[in-house]
Amino acid sequence: MARAIIHNSDYGSVDEAKAAIDRYFEERNRHFREHPRRAGNRIWGKERVPPEFAEGNNCKDPRYR
Repeated sequence: MARAIIHNSDYGSVDEAKAAIDRYFEERNRHFREHPRRAGNRIWGKERVPPEFAEGNNCKDPRYR
């Protein structure tokens, strides 16, 4: 999003920037609704570290049960 909207831009106000962000998401979502495809082959299997469960990586709130 930063490359598509924010970098190399000169919005006159915060409202113009917000409108550009909203427009970006609307166009992106419309494209994926019209052209659905799975992302799996591009992202799966290219992890930087082996995917494995570790209790220390549990980020849940300890009060949650």
